[in-house]
Amino acid sequence: MRRARRLASIVVVAALGLGGLAACRSEPSVAAYLGDQKVTEDQVTQIYDGAVAGASPTPAQQGAAPTASPEPPVSRQQVVDLLVSLDLGRKVAAEQQVQPAQAITADQVAAELGVPAGSQYARDYAEWVNLSQGIFAKIGSSVGTPSDDQLQGLYQALVKVNAIDAGLTLAQIKEAFGGGEFVAAAYQLTGMLEKQAAASDTTVNPRYLPLAAPLVVSAGGRAIFYDLPYLRDGDAVTDRA
Repeated sequence: MRRARRLASIVVVAALGLGGLAACRSEPSVAAYLGDQKVTEDQVTQIYDGAVAGASPTPAQQGAAPTASPEPPVSRQQVVDLLVSLDLGRKVAAEQQVQPAQAITADQVAAELGVPAGSQYARDYAEWVNLSQGIFAKIGSSVGTPSDDQLQGLYQALVKVNAIDAGLTLAQIKEAFGGGEFVAAAYQLTGMLEKQAAASDTTVNPRYLPLAAPLVVSAGGRAIFYDLPYLRDGDAVTDRA
């Protein structure tokens, strides 16, 4: 039986769940409503195009055999995920009087994700990481113990990006995650983001549901970027691009 790889530390982890659009907030040209502000499809296109133009191989891709049609470094879904997460993160940070960390720069994000340096996506992602790190510092160690469902949810997200072996038992997952403090912290932040989404009247176009927040985990001395969907209506079935 394969031994579970231990995830050494967490840089940032967050997830959020948002409802669908109300009838009065269903413009097809709008990707998300952030209170009285809109994220339009044109804005998503602009950020997406800036991220994929001149994309370069990530550290994980360097040395690998080239493919005929390499996948873009980000998707439109991930652009919307980031924009909504960042807006909610700013509101949570202001409410909690959190000072952003200085954990990562936009240039570092660009190098790790393979997006152009100076792109809006890299700048927004760096801000999101630093905001999240500041919130985690405020949360501290009083996060409690993660539930089995939370452990499984985070595990499946890591499996999706080949960051951990598939087919582990719950006992092996617990071994891989150590005490699981970073999982509990993730879901505590999830609750804060979800509460802020309701308070600020944030809604997302159904085409971008389930929405996810960007995550970064450190394992084996390298950063692993992945997304963790969280859908409040758990019986809904939606495929993410």
